Parts: sequence; C-alpha cells; structure tokens
Amino acid sequence: MKKFEYNKENLRLIAFIIASASSGTLFTKLLQDSGWNVVSTASEEYRKSGKSKEDYLFDQFNKIAEEGRIDVLEFIIDKTLSKSSVYFKKGDKDYKFPRDSFGELKKKVGKKEKSDKKKNSKLFDDRKLHGSVGFASKDLFVSEFYSQSIFEACKLLNKRVQELSKSTKDGKSLMLDVFSVNNPILKISDNQSQSDKDEQEGFMHLFAGVMHGIRNPKGHELINLIDPLRTLEYLSFISLLFRKLDELK
Repeated sequence: MKKFEYNKENLRLIAFIIASASSGTLFTKLLQDSGWNVVSTASEEYRKSGKSKEDYLFDQFNKIAEEGRIDVLEFIIDKTLSKSSVYFKKGDKDYKFPRDSFGELKKKVGKKEKSDKKKNSKLFDDRKLHGSVGFASKDLFVSEFYSQSIFEACKLLNKRVQELSKSTKDGKSLMLDVFSVNNPILKISDNQSQSDKDEQEGFMHLFAGVMHGIRNPKGHELINLIDPLRTLEYLSFISLLFRKLDELK
C-alpha cells in the first residue's frame, strides 16, 4: 500500500465518501467494528450532535488521527475501498459512492501487490501459530493491517479465557482473578509445590500483561506498526498463551 497521508484534506475526503454512501446507522457500525467507538448508543450520539454525516465523521476521524489510531483508519479505508455490503448499501439510489472522490481515494491509497500478500501469507504460515491466532489474525496480517491483527488475537484470547473460566470480568482484572495463585479458577500447573506456584504466578502476569500492555496500546509502537516480523513476534507470544490454555490442568 502506498503511504497514505492522514491529513485533514484526506480525512475530509474519506468522510465525504462514507457520508454519501451510508446511513447514520451503518457508518456508526463501521466505527464500532473498527475498534474506535464501542458504545452501543453511537447512532444516538450522532443524532444528538446535530451535525451532518460528513461533519460528524470528519470530527471522529480527526480524533482518531490525533490519538494515533492508524489501525482504525486503515480498517475504515479498507472497508470503504471494498464497498463492504455490511456498511454500505449497494444499488440503493439514496446512497451512492461519489465516483470522482472514490477514484481519488483509490489513487491515493494505491493497490496492494499480490506478491506482497503471498509473501505475508508464507511468513504467517511458516510460524505455525496456534489455530485461534490464525482465525483471528491471518487475513489482517496478510493485508498488512498489522496492529489490527494483534488486537484481534488479544480479543479472542480474552474471550477464550472468559469462556473457560465462566467469568464476566475483562482484560487485566480477568487474568489476575482466574489465574490467581491462591485460588485459581484456571490452573496452569498442579499448584502444589513452590515451583508450581511460581509457574502459576508467572503466567498470571503474562496473561495480564498482554491485556494491559498489548491489547490496550496508547501511543507506543503498536499504533503505527509496519514491520511484519515484529508483528509475528507479538502474535507468537499470544499463540503461546493459547497453547497454555489448551494444556490447562
């Protein structure tokens, strides 16, 4: 992909295209699914803002860019370029992609080379990661959405721990609770000897660390990650934790 500049001119272009081609309900779903706005009342917030669809989106995109959430913007652009039927009404006379603006966006973003996708696919497969990581992350990794691929793997890891422990807690607090040394819901080891307890405590902190330091990044390298090999190092670590879940006592 070409280096796309997230300046105000280009953010306005994206806002105009999406506003022209989707309803308020659909574009707020796009924001939610991108990982930016997870509030279930997003559509209501848009209506209360009193702004046009384009102005509301432009403001949101500026906030996203200011926080460095390039992964969110990449997700939104990818779904826009593919005219995803989940977020855009095809063939509806009320919502049409503006041809000239859409063409301009495609030109600025450019097309991913098939050879790059094949290279990334091989890199991913050669790591032989846990199947859950493949399910959550491979397509994103192959398409060079590196930050999002890590985020999705973390989300699935969190969900898997919730399912195994039947806990409604989330993130770091979930991990500290269910892998607790004194009263573990999920046992990494037999938890009898001191060595067992040390292992239990160690993995408790590793699981909690993933949620606190990797799943919820703010202003560090994960936001603008462009290195596929670095991404695979993160995914390999998450893969290890999935394998530990498979081996629970």
